[in-house]
Amino acid sequence: MRKTRTCDSAEMNTGGSACSVDWGKIKGAIIVEHGKKLPADLTPGKLAELCHADRPDRIYPVLTFVEYAKSGGEAQISAVGYGPNQYNGLNAQTDTFTLARFDEMLNAELLRCANKQWDVYYWDSNKMLIGYNDGTGELAGIPMSAVYPGSTPFSTSGAKSSMTVNFAHLDAEDSQLNFDYLKLDFNPGNVVRGLTKVMFVEATSNKYKILELVGGYDRTAEFADALSTNAEQVFTGVTSVSYDNEKGLLTVTPGEGAISIKQPSVLYTKDIKWIEIVKIVKVL
Repeated sequence: MRKTRTCDSAEMNTGGSACSVDWGKIKGAIIVEHGKKLPADLTPGKLAELCHADRPDRIYPVLTFVEYAKSGGEAQISAVGYGPNQYNGLNAQTDTFTLARFDEMLNAELLRCANKQWDVYYWDSNKMLIGYNDGTGELAGIPMSAVYPGSTPFSTSGAKSSMTVNFAHLDAEDSQLNFDYLKLDFNPGNVVRGLTKVMFVEATSNKYKILELVGGYDRTAEFADALSTNAEQVFTGVTSVSYDNEKGLLTVTPGEGAISIKQPSVLYTKDIKWIEIVKIVKVL
């Protein structure tokens, strides 16, 4: 028997889902490395763990969205000669979400990686995880050519400072044709946060503080107990750590070799969460 073929573009149904996504209720996004996926057996604990995972498996949540605006992604038509207009594809699409407030750290990080390709999941207040059907049976992220910020850092006479995050679709037509979503049994917004870059700064000989990389906010007291209790597990080149509550300083007893601090994936297991220590600054 001769081989047959099918033509997807010749078949259509016009019925909608009995439970459609309410795009007005999108609350956040999860950015992943291009080609990476969230696990099928997603749980609150696993999602929080992935926020601390070693790259390239780490996920990067952005929340909370308070408004959505779409730019592009519309059908294009054109005529050939004197013939009728015919469909020839979609123009580029950018989804723009407004955050509840301006965040100078997030703005800087998104700008730093604005020319990088990402995959993105959205979630809404109905616990729907929205992504891309790549034919594997596991929900993938929507491919984006760029994710970049827009901001009004200072309040005006009529509005507070604000920030937008813009998601530029790699292929708007492909995104819409393969749009898919699944229902979660938990709200991702309750368990995910982005990591904050911090420094381990030597104030005087062998006495340190933990300061945010941008702005220098002191977070030493927040992590002092966990670092002191687990010194040998989270540091290398250190035998013990103690905390002086009055002076707000961590006293480090050096061991062999240079002092370094483990990755967030290790810190997470010792209850040191939502930070990444990216720099150790020592007194010269």
